[in-house]
Amino acid sequence: MSDAGAESTLGVLPLSWWVVGVGLLLILPFAFGLGLGLKRHIVVYRNHLDVMVVGGLYLIPASIAALAVLVAGGGGPGTNDEAVFELRMALFSLALVLDALLLLFIVVRTWLDNRNVLKMLLALYVKIPLGVFFFAQFGNIFGGKQATSRRKSVFWALLLTPLIQGLVRDKQGSFPTPLRRRS
Repeated sequence: MSDAGAESTLGVLPLSWWVVGVGLLLILPFAFGLGLGLKRHIVVYRNHLDVMVVGGLYLIPASIAALAVLVAGGGGPGTNDEAVFELRMALFSLALVLDALLLLFIVVRTWLDNRNVLKMLLALYVKIPLGVFFFAQFGNIFGGKQATSRRKSVFWALLLTPLIQGLVRDKQGSFPTPLRRRS
């Protein structure tokens, strides 16, 4: 087939089919990893602390961004704009370094749990997006601007909670122990 024939074939498929194809390429490995994690063939989350560590990938930049807005302010009249810019860049660099170190910790911990490169990559492909999405929705429950946004976040958080619970391998300490009477 000539080059002109290959270009005309690409032009025949509408953009929506490309979007569907790319979407399937992203969703199918996620669903496969989710199934393997629920069947305990791969370790997605070691324990509940692992879920919280992955949540730090969202919480660190969100909290440092809030700190940057709070401390650096809007740069009103009489403020040094260069100092505000430097402070914001320092906070951005801090968030980037902390997230990179946390991501390295997550990768090493996932490697220790799975001991296979493909299983590790599949577990990371499920672990990171699911944890970040859960914590983003959980944070939006309390910080959402509109009631519809908060309701949608409650829906997603309630939907993801049993799914994440099913992906946790060691479930010790997941529920508080009942209080006992003193004799």
